[in-house]
Amino acid sequence: MKKFALVASSLGLCMLALSAQASVTLNIAPTSLVPDPLLIPASSGQVGLFSFQLTVDAGETFTNTKVQLTQVSGSVASGDLSSVALWRDDGNGSFSSGSDTQLVSNSTVNVGSDTLLTLPTTTPATGKFFVSVATSGSVSTGDQFTVILPADAIILSANSPSTTAVTTNTITADVTAPTLSSAVAQNTGGTSAKEAGDSVKLMFSESTNKPAITTGNIGSVFSLSSGHSFLDTTGNLGGTSWNVAGTELLITLSNTGGTTSTLPTVQPGDTVTATGGSTLRDLAGNPVSGFAIISGNFTATSTPPGDDDDDDEGRETHCANSLINGRLYKVGTEQTVYLAAACRLKPFRGQAVFHARGHKFQNIITLSSLPTNVTVSQHPVLPAEGTLIKGSDKTVWFIGSDHKRHGFVSAVIFLNLGFNFSSVQTISDQDLNLTPVGQTVNSDQQHPDGTLLLCQNSPAVYEIENGKKFGFRTANAFLSRGHSWEHVVRLNCAAYNYTVGAPVD
Repeated sequence: MKKFALVASSLGLCMLALSAQASVTLNIAPTSLVPDPLLIPASSGQVGLFSFQLTVDAGETFTNTKVQLTQVSGSVASGDLSSVALWRDDGNGSFSSGSDTQLVSNSTVNVGSDTLLTLPTTTPATGKFFVSVATSGSVSTGDQFTVILPADAIILSANSPSTTAVTTNTITADVTAPTLSSAVAQNTGGTSAKEAGDSVKLMFSESTNKPAITTGNIGSVFSLSSGHSFLDTTGNLGGTSWNVAGTELLITLSNTGGTTSTLPTVQPGDTVTATGGSTLRDLAGNPVSGFAIISGNFTATSTPPGDDDDDDEGRETHCANSLINGRLYKVGTEQTVYLAAACRLKPFRGQAVFHARGHKFQNIITLSSLPTNVTVSQHPVLPAEGTLIKGSDKTVWFIGSDHKRHGFVSAVIFLNLGFNFSSVQTISDQDLNLTPVGQTVNSDQQHPDGTLLLCQNSPAVYEIENGKKFGFRTANAFLSRGHSWEHVVRLNCAAYNYTVGAPVD
């Protein structure tokens, strides 16, 4: 009898031990998939909100989860959201409605109260999971909301894990399609004739996704009237480049040379129509539409495009006169250093501006003599965007991406934005006064356009434009646009709600 009691007692201890071993492990705590402000279109499809990962060892199943959607601005109503859903990862670690497995969806999305997702009782609780939301066709531009995954959102059949509530950044509806607003032919080839290096600049009403425009797709993204083409007669394209914000596309003409001109047939007066469809879109995903008649010309003008104070035409493009835009040159033993811009040479008028642009003397290309087909501009090189400068007085100016100088109204705002007085370059009043004055910097909540940011705990460098931050994909993308590491501001980017734009190539 005592022996039986001892065995029973031992079995009880074993059962207690097995019960104690049963647990649920939260391998990855709930994380927001929207760390920065996000733009989404109407009828958006599923947009990832949260992710988390679990491991169970006693057969626990997933019972339900829930989210809380809160209106921030606009008039977000239940009917503006088509569904909230829970997904199981397909194994690649990233959310994709095309490959991940949808476990449950609720088409009734509450605003201001919980939206519950109840799963089949047999749903295994091991794996990585995603929560998503989709807008309906009735959502309006400017409608803005956040979504919370509450602390008690992960409910299992037993041993539900304890978590911390997580909130997305703001999600804003943008249902307005961007348009092609203008098109300008530019004499950027170096001479007064239509030639390789001349260009057409297309401008759009808002930031785009900046897709690569190539020989293979330019005809499907943009159509020209009169059967004309951006390609030369051998099917080549001189090159394309986007500005940081994705609001301007520069298309450079090509010409293979020879006895017969193979120049593209595009001409001023042609109509350009945006036909990009799924290729060219805004940051929310709305396709670009519209058309524009090409103004300007490919021949000489009183002030040729690029022969102004911007230095921004055709960086890193090869000119018909052998110059490379964006490179530094000097002629023979002359002391003057030039910057190639729009296939012309623009002089630096002193070392102050040279150093303010972050240039190094060892990068200068020396020409034995000035080629007969190379023109020297009457406009000197001015400090580049992102530069901090001052003249003889105490005012500190920031050179914005609009190529104007913006004065800080106080030292407090200057320092709160992460700028450092040691980065300020003093230039002559003569050079300072060549740059027009823009709006003052009077807030420490928004950096002026053209600011370069290095976010803490991240190697990514961004440029600020129109309340958005655009990351440089590579160091070469950063340097080829004339930027200097000395102009980068280091700070906590999470303190500023900048929507993320398409990367800069």
